[in-house]
Order: sequence, then C-alpha cells, then structure tokens
Amino acid sequence: MLDPIPVPLFLRNAINPLTNLLHLHTLPLHVHEVIISYFFYTFLNTVVAPHFSAYVLPDTYSKFPLRTKLQWNIHITSFVNSTFVSMAALYVLYVDQDRLSETWEERMWGYTGLGGMVQAFGAGYFVWDVQVCLSNLETLGMTDLLHAVVALSIAILGFYPFGLYYGIQYALVELSTPLVNIHWFLNKMNKAGSTFQIINGVLLIVIFACCRLVWGSYLTLVFFRDVWTALHTPQPSWTEYKYSTSERPLTLEHQAPWWLASTFMISNAIVMSLSAFWFTKMIATIRNHIVSPRNQEKRSS
Repeated sequence: MLDPIPVPLFLRNAINPLTNLLHLHTLPLHVHEVIISYFFYTFLNTVVAPHFSAYVLPDTYSKFPLRTKLQWNIHITSFVNSTFVSMAALYVLYVDQDRLSETWEERMWGYTGLGGMVQAFGAGYFVWDVQVCLSNLETLGMTDLLHAVVALSIAILGFYPFGLYYGIQYALVELSTPLVNIHWFLNKMNKAGSTFQIINGVLLIVIFACCRLVWGSYLTLVFFRDVWTALHTPQPSWTEYKYSTSERPLTLEHQAPWWLASTFMISNAIVMSLSAFWFTKMIATIRNHIVSPRNQEKRSS
C-alpha cells in the first residue's frame, strides 16, 4: 500500500543529495513524516504533557520536584508513542497485503509506503528521544541513551531499505510499553502495591515476556538467518518499489554490505539484552510491591 501522506516534492528534492550519498533510498519519501513526528513529540513533551497533567492532577503534579516532572512528561510522551506505534503496526500487518513476503529477498529488501510511514513516525520519535536523553543524561542515565541511539540507528538505516518486513513486526514489542508507563505513573501517584498496580504488573510481565522476550527473540533469530543468507549470496537482488500512482517505480540493485548487516545484528542483540535486563528489574519491583503490603499486614496483626 502507498503512503497516505505524500511527501512535498520540494522537500524530497532538497534531501535527495544527502540520502543518495548515505544510500538511504526510501528516506526522501518519508522525511516529512520524520520531521512531523519529531516536532509533534517535542510539542507533546514540552507543552501538552505539563499542562494536561497540571489540569488533571493539580495537587499531585504541582508537588513533584523538577526532576520528577521531567520524567513524568517523558513517560506521557512514551505512552502516546508506544500506543500509536503498536496500533499502527497491527493495522499495517492486517491491511497491507503488499508486504506479504515469501522469499528472503522480499523480506530483506521489501518496502511498502504504509510500512515506511510507520517507520518514519518511529524514527522521528527516536530523534526526539536521543535529544532528550543527551540533554538530561544525568537524570535519565546511559541505559536510556543507549536504547535511544540503537533504536534510532535501526529506524534510519531501515530506509536503505533493509529489513522493513521485520521492522514492522518488531514494532509489536511496544505493546508492553504503555503498561510500563502506567506502572511508573502509579508509583508516583502513591498507588504502589494497589490492586490496580498489581493487576497492571501481572499483565505487564505476561505481555513483556510474550512480545519482547519470546516474539522478539524469534524475530531476531529468523532475521539473522535471512541476513546470513543475504551476506553469502554472490548475485545481487533487484527490487521494484511502487511509491506513487503518477511516477515510475523506483528500481534498486541490492547487495548486503557487511557493515549494515553487522550494525543491525549488533543493535538487535543490544536491544534484546536490555529487554532481558529490564524484565528482571520488573520482576523484582513487582515482587516488592506485592510483598511489602503483606509484611505490613503481618506487623499490624
């Protein structure tokens, strides 16, 4: 399916020299969505989130120190992005029949305008995320910055195009992120250990394990298999990309470079390692929230 938001011609022509130099062949078709996404999340984080929170939770939000307000606004932005990306990925998987691929060439080099749009909105978010992590490194830490840089690298290099078929499916790991944010919000609202948080925590662990650890690990393995095949195929592949009803399709020759394949494989390994690390932290946190109220009940009795 085609991108429902076509790029302005002047913007595509303006960025073409740079994207041709970097071999990001499909980025000119979606650069406007990267820009829109970046400014949307910047506006959401700096304007909408603080005003909305002050209006809905005036007593709670006003008492937060500046550090907590910063984190609160970032979590709201993350909640909106993860919800949108998850729903958008599910929509693409359901309606975009053009992305159905049977060969490794189609999975590695395939591209559809609708999938590229979701990829672009995700890239814009991670541009914002890297900026926020760099400007608040002391508060957010190196782990968040590493995740943001790796995610941005994967999103941008996907415009080669490379691995978009897997990128859309991998976006489903974000299904657990809204629950992560809800868990954090409840902590800051003094609802730690509440029934609602325990239910949310159980759902979070189940969905996180299914989406990030099980589904993510499976996708990583099959993605590595196709990357290995691409690297050891002597003949180049040719792919035709239909991105407009009024223009000729874009035809590209593909030969998987080692640097690109290595970048994707290392990035996926880092993300999966971070997911495993966060999972152990979540288990420990939720266990503490369940055990603490029980200990208090025993002491009072």
